[in-house]
Amino acid sequence: MRLAVFDLGTNVFNLLLARISKGECDIKKVIKAGSHIGRDGFRRGALSRESIESSIEVLDDMFAQIKIFGGVDRVKAFATSAIRDASNGEQFAQMLRERYKIDVEIITGEREAELIYKGIRESIILYSEKVLMLDIGGGSNEFIIADKETIYWKESFPLGVIRMREIINPSDPITEEEIERYEAYLDNSLKTLFEQIEIYKPTLLIGSSGSFDTLRELIFKDDDGSLPAMELPIEMFLALHRKLLESTREERLSMAGMSPMRVDYMVLGSIFVEYTIRKIGIKELYQSSFSLKEGYMAEAASSIGVNE
Repeated sequence: MRLAVFDLGTNVFNLLLARISKGECDIKKVIKAGSHIGRDGFRRGALSRESIESSIEVLDDMFAQIKIFGGVDRVKAFATSAIRDASNGEQFAQMLRERYKIDVEIITGEREAELIYKGIRESIILYSEKVLMLDIGGGSNEFIIADKETIYWKESFPLGVIRMREIINPSDPITEEEIERYEAYLDNSLKTLFEQIEIYKPTLLIGSSGSFDTLRELIFKDDDGSLPAMELPIEMFLALHRKLLESTREERLSMAGMSPMRVDYMVLGSIFVEYTIRKIGIKELYQSSFSLKEGYMAEAASSIGVNE
């Protein structure tokens, strides 16, 4: 079966093209493009006309790529935080269903976290040790505590970097007062996370896709991206973190490995990662290139394997 999976994120739309046979997955292509569907949406409570128009342009290009690929047997699209929180999110999803004749599902944060876990599990070998997983999105951040077989706890927090940028409105470069205000906001918002940390005590953090991909690209500038997961030595991350805190937007744009789609949000993303490491006492940090879309791919492969 030829499969196309869309992850309609707040800042970036992702498309995964894969072949599935006898329960095995073969990823053929991954396409990422800045859609900015959530731009100014959290403040307004609705998707703007401009963001909808720019997102349709991105999707038109992505569907052209599916044709170049030779077509697919199944298309599945997942709409996440920006769309599920918008008053006109369902209207936008219905527009996509009619325009592209595809299955668009607006998923809950809990379902998003479950798919992220399944995606990460495809990229890195897990054992019986309980680990903490984190996906930093534009609208929401998902935390999962799990091992190779079981999710023990998961929660989606409305703390994505685009949402937080609207709240913090950071200077260029960010100031100490703004960092303190951001971290105080996190202290108040993540109480249930800290309660679960006390129970399960994970010391290894795996960050999926998004900001973590950019951290990997900034730390390992010669990395060819062929490995689906990689350790990010904490000292190397902290050195980069300090550099990001002191940087202006123009300086970040000139950094080798910096994604233009994330240049406005990497400082807040890096602060979130450093905060998590420090507050929880994380000893090892890993990056996974797999996330929601690969999680659904694994689900699809599993169901085909059962049917066969």
